[in-house]
Amino acid sequence: MRRGQRFAFVMDTRLCDGVYALAEGCDMLVIESTFLDEDEQLAVEHGHLTAGQAARVARDGGVRHLVLTHFSQRYADPEEFERQARAAGYDGELTVAHDLLRVPVPKRR
Repeated sequence: MRRGQRFAFVMDTRLCDGVYALAEGCDMLVIESTFLDEDEQLAVEHGHLTAGQAARVARDGGVRHLVLTHFSQRYADPEEFERQARAAGYDGELTVAHDLLRVPVPKRR
């Protein structure tokens, strides 16, 4: 991590004010998006986020690089998480994580 940069890791949570507070102004946000948007009710019941919710948190918080992770195995196409994040209005750098992926730390502003 470089001095002056802000990073947050958000796992196993439903949408709440704390998620937005953690994401605010982050250079990189690593956040769970266990479910796709069509399964929002499952996300609520199990205390998780959808891809669209995670992306809106990042968009509203001004996050530079969004890393989506912690996906339910019910989904066969990980690219759908990216599609839903983009549809939710996040236009920054976006990574859909997978096992053993290394994500470089963004350069300082």
